[in-house]
Amino acid sequence: MEMFPEKLDSLLREGTASAGVELYHWELAGGKGQERLLVYIDTADGVTSADCERASRAIEKRLDQDESQSSPYMLEVSSPGIERRLYEPWHYSRAIGKKIRVRLRKPHDGQKTVTGRLDRLSGEAITLDMDGGELQIPLSEVARAQVVFEPKQEGR
Repeated sequence: MEMFPEKLDSLLREGTASAGVELYHWELAGGKGQERLLVYIDTADGVTSADCERASRAIEKRLDQDESQSSPYMLEVSSPGIERRLYEPWHYSRAIGKKIRVRLRKPHDGQKTVTGRLDRLSGEAITLDMDGGELQIPLSEVARAQVVFEPKQEGR
C-alpha cells in the first residue's frame, strides 16, 4: 500500500466516521504485494459484525476513490477485543480502573512484565496499583500494554 501514513490515517478516519464508528487503531502488516490493512474500530456500546461490515464498506470506498493508492492490499476490520492493546494516551484514559499487563522496555525489579490495576494517567506516565503499592511507568518505557480480561464474579 503506497500511501503516506498521514493520508491513510485521514482516509480511515473519514471512513469510520461516515460509518458511525470510532477508529481505535490501524496498522499495516505483511510484505509488499501481500499487505494487510488491519483496522480496529470501537463504539460506546461495543462492536457488532454489522459495524465491521459498514466500516469496511465505507473505508473501501474512501481508499478506492483515492488515486495515490495503487498496490494491492487486504482490508480487515474488527473490534480491538476484550483484551485490547493500549497504544495511545486516550486508550489508557479509557482503561483507568481496569487490570492491565505491561511489558517494559527495561526490567523493573528484575521483571519485564508487570500486571496491576491502572490507577491514573498523568502527563507521559501511567500509575499501576499493585499488590505491593503503586508503580509509576513512563509511557516511553512501555513496550506493550493490554487490558486483562476479568470475568464477573457473583456479587460484583
